[in-house]
Amino acid sequence: MGMEQLPPATAYQAQPSPLDYWVGQRATTDFVTDPGTAILLSFLTCGIYGLYIIYKLVQRRDEHFKRMAAVADASVQQLRLRAEGREGLVQDELAQLDWIRGQMLAMSSERGAPLWLLICLLTGIGIYILYYLLMQDYVQHDALEAQYFTVMSSALAKLGLAERPAQAYRSVPDREFIAFLVLTLITCGIYGLYWMYVMVKDFNDHFAAQVPWEDFIAASLR
Repeated sequence: MGMEQLPPATAYQAQPSPLDYWVGQRATTDFVTDPGTAILLSFLTCGIYGLYIIYKLVQRRDEHFKRMAAVADASVQQLRLRAEGREGLVQDELAQLDWIRGQMLAMSSERGAPLWLLICLLTGIGIYILYYLLMQDYVQHDALEAQYFTVMSSALAKLGLAERPAQAYRSVPDREFIAFLVLTLITCGIYGLYWMYVMVKDFNDHFAAQVPWEDFIAASLR
């Protein structure tokens, strides 16, 4: 999600924590690939590489959602520790954050990359069902993350752990599934290549937009 320039965090001593661990895990969970290259290789391999991309789209969804549920949980626990004796200052924020992390945990259940790869291999409509589910998941998750980052920023500012609150903005477009489906069908699948491009690019952009937010929150809570 997009954001205004974040305020600098206060000075901290680097200490290992569950939050630092989960933030560091993004290097292994947040799979990013060039969407243009993915389309080209899919075309050159007559769709074989496209199957790999389908697998990775589901896998990175599952792994990223799990990681961010853990990030939210660890950060809220750390915030409560830093707010000890001053909980009243951030009472509203803590209530919102508890709700958000509950929603993130609910969304972190796996779709299952091997299962969806098999469904796409065995059925003609499997890929369209999967794209529909992923598009819905991306938009909902992106909105939750934007809310989480904004509320956490407000709490940090109230506790004096950041200079001022900042606003997070959504980065994943709410695309029209029916339009993509119809255009893919009437072009005999050609538009589907662009659809795959979009599916890769949207979450690439999501990952890139959240990096400074994660780093800011982890640094502020140390």
